[in-house]
Amino acid sequence: MPEIDEKVMTFVEVTLKKSPEIELEDLFQRTKKVIPSIGELSKRQFNARYPLQVKRRRALAERGRGAGQKKKAPPRGRSPKTVPIQAAAPRDRVRQVLLRFATDIAAAEERKDLVKVLAGVDKYVDEILTGVEKA
Repeated sequence: MPEIDEKVMTFVEVTLKKSPEIELEDLFQRTKKVIPSIGELSKRQFNARYPLQVKRRRALAERGRGAGQKKKAPPRGRSPKTVPIQAAAPRDRVRQVLLRFATDIAAAEERKDLVKVLAGVDKYVDEILTGVEKA
């Protein structure tokens, strides 16, 4: 597992909080100016180690919010009735597996790591099918 520099992580968190729509290239350049050692990483490595992890933590924190808090609005262009109640659980399960697959691909730092994730795609497919069959 690659080492995470907490100074970089903090800088990225603060920057993303101030400008959530910032482009990766911009964020990478700003981080390199403040912490020059980041220049040793490729843009892809930087993205996998820092911005993606910050965004993942935020998503998990939002998902774990208190029961009494306001629910998230449905995506634009879709009414809440679009997805039947029975299909919501399998849909969420499939979504979780696909997001984990995407995260594993993004975290691959070398070509061999990427090939390893892609070669294991059957594991993700099996997990999706198992979740759908249970519903």
